Amino acid sequence: MNTYATHSVCKTLIALFTALNMFTNYVSFFTGGNDRGSAGDINGTTIVITLFVSDVEYGWSVKNNEDIERIDNVNEYLSIAGDYLEEQVSNYGGEAEFITDFITHEDLAYYVRVDRNMENVEFERDYDANDEVMWSNIDECIDVDYLKEKYQADNAVFLAVFNTDVNNPAITCTRNWYPGMESDNEIVFLYYIDYGMVNPPAVYAHEILHTFSAPDLYTTNPEFGITQGTIIGIQNKYPNDIMLTCSDLGTGDYVYDRITNEITEITASYIGLI
Repeated sequence: MNTYATHSVCKTLIALFTALNMFTNYVSFFTGGNDRGSAGDINGTTIVITLFVSDVEYGWSVKNNEDIERIDNVNEYLSIAGDYLEEQVSNYGGEAEFITDFITHEDLAYYVRVDRNMENVEFERDYDANDEVMWSNIDECIDVDYLKEKYQADNAVFLAVFNTDVNNPAITCTRNWYPGMESDNEIVFLYYIDYGMVNPPAVYAHEILHTFSAPDLYTTNPEFGITQGTIIGIQNKYPNDIMLTCSDLGTGDYVYDRITNEITEITASYIGLI
């Protein structure tokens, strides 16, 4: 990977403002999970460390009432996502705790400034550079081992949040971790608005699930055995799986006060719950 020079400033946020056979006609799915994401077993305790990133295009200001409202929304949506994941894991006999509240836990959120356009991701090298910028900030500003010990956490997931508007060209994503990757810290790049819409709690949960090995179910992926035929089968049998859709199945709209999607057997198999 190429190294890009950046200037970064990090501050704690509080300082800135108070194989399963599903379809006999299609495929035998990967089972076991937990070897394709930097987070380990979804069972146990996970801390979500939120990074509010200001770049050359978009920034956060604690003097702006709209920004403060958005920060509060992020905290609320994360809480809904965490509660949802705990409940879904328990449905498969597991036990998970997600600690997400960065208002109560002031050391779980940081303000980060970088001098590059983090929304310009036209090429693979752009994703690589964005990763490196965030890894550098994490290494410089956050003692991850200390936080995991403090919260008795088994996993740490990073959520980089960008204060985007309807003109944002980038799409929320999680870069897939692989053995030998430069950093163990897998990061969700969460754009507050993409596709012209504010991202709801379901998107937060969907992206966090990527760090526990869950693949997207709406696109082909040979590594995970997902073919076009697989997708058709999933759409027919598991149309409400959260890795297939983050919209409400009945209305087709985003929902902001709860998550109406499910972790079905197929996603449960990928993350090692069955």
